[in-house]
Amino acid sequence: MKIKADFSDLWDSVKRMGSHNVEFDITAEHSDDLELDAELSSTAGRDVVLDDLNTDNGVLSVEGRQVLLFIPDHGRNIDEVLAGREEGRKFHVADCRTLESMREQKRFDRYKATYNIGGKFQIYGVSYADGIKREGEIELHVCKNCLSYLNYQGYCGAIGAAKMEIYKQFSIAEFLSTYSTLFKNMPAQHQLADLGGYSDNWKEISDRYRASVNFRCESCKVDLNAHPGFLHTHHINGNKHENHTANLMALCLDCHRKQPKHGYMRVTHDSMVTINQLRKEQGQLEASAGWDQVIRLADKALDGLLRNYASKGMLPPEVGYEILGADDEIVAELELAWPTSKRGIAISEIDLKAANELGWHVLTLGDALRSMNG
Repeated sequence: MKIKADFSDLWDSVKRMGSHNVEFDITAEHSDDLELDAELSSTAGRDVVLDDLNTDNGVLSVEGRQVLLFIPDHGRNIDEVLAGREEGRKFHVADCRTLESMREQKRFDRYKATYNIGGKFQIYGVSYADGIKREGEIELHVCKNCLSYLNYQGYCGAIGAAKMEIYKQFSIAEFLSTYSTLFKNMPAQHQLADLGGYSDNWKEISDRYRASVNFRCESCKVDLNAHPGFLHTHHINGNKHENHTANLMALCLDCHRKQPKHGYMRVTHDSMVTINQLRKEQGQLEASAGWDQVIRLADKALDGLLRNYASKGMLPPEVGYEILGADDEIVAELELAWPTSKRGIAISEIDLKAANELGWHVLTLGDALRSMNG
C-alpha cells in the first residue's frame, strides 16, 4: 500500500527560513558517517591518533572534515581551570610547530577532534586539592602558533593591541567558514546556526529585492542572473525582521560569508570557482588588479598567504586564472597565478596536476603555507 503525504507546509516553512538547497542521496548515508558527525559536533569530540589527521591543506581534517584539536585532560589544574582562575590548554586549528613537537614527543594520542562551533570543550582532570576527578565544559583559547602559521587575519603582521585583538576575538565559526572551500564534507547547516527567525514572507521579500538590483551583487558587482541561487539578501543590521529596503543588501555567496557574524556560511570550491569565473568574464577580476582587490576577491582560505606575499613586496597574482590547452580549451583553473613565471596555487588536485604537466610550478595551499613557514 502506498502512503500519500503532503509536505507542502514543510516546504513553505523551509522557504520562509531561506533557500538552502542541498544534494541528497539516501544511498550515500552511512551509519559510520552519521556517528562520526555526531561525535565531531559534540563538545566531547572524538578520539584521534596521528594517522587519523590530515594536514595537506595546512589546516586540520579528519576523514574529509575540518576539525579543531584539543586536549581534554587538564591534570591537577582542573579546579583552577573550571573556576576560570587559569586558562585551559589551547586548541589547535593548523599544523603548527606545537603539534609538530607533540608528534616528535610521541604525545599525540592526548588529543580529541571536534568541529563544534559553540566554543565550549569538555575537559576533565584530577583535583590537586582532594584527588577527586572532575569534569566540565569551558571555553578554551586558540593556539597563537596556529594563528601565526596561517597568518590568520594578518596575525603575523599585526603588532601590540591589534595582534591581541585577533587572538581574543577569534571565532571558531568564522574560522571554519574561511576554509570551507577546501573540504567536500561539511557539517549540516542546522548544526551551525538557527536558520529560523525570518518573516513568514521572507522568500517573496528576498526574491523581489534581488530582482530590483537585477541579480547583481552590491559589493563585488558580479552579475548572477545566470546563477540566482548564488545571490543572497543580507540584513545589514543583522535583524531578520527589519525588511525595509535600507536594511537589505544583495550579496553573492562569497561576499555574504565575509560579513561579520556569518561564520555559519559554508561555500564549496565549485561555487567559488564559478563566482570568480563570472567576475573575470565581467571585468571585476582584472589582470592588473592591485593587492587590495586581490585580497578582497580571492578565496578567503588564501587570505593569510596573500597578506604575507603582499608584505614581502611580491607582485599581485591573477585570481581565477584559466590555463588553456592546444585547442584553447580550459585544462586547469588556478586560484592564484603569476603567468609570466608560470607559478600558481590550486585547491583542486586535478587542476594542480594538469597545470604541472604543462610545465607550470603549482603548489597546493598546504605546500604554500609550509613554504611560508619554512
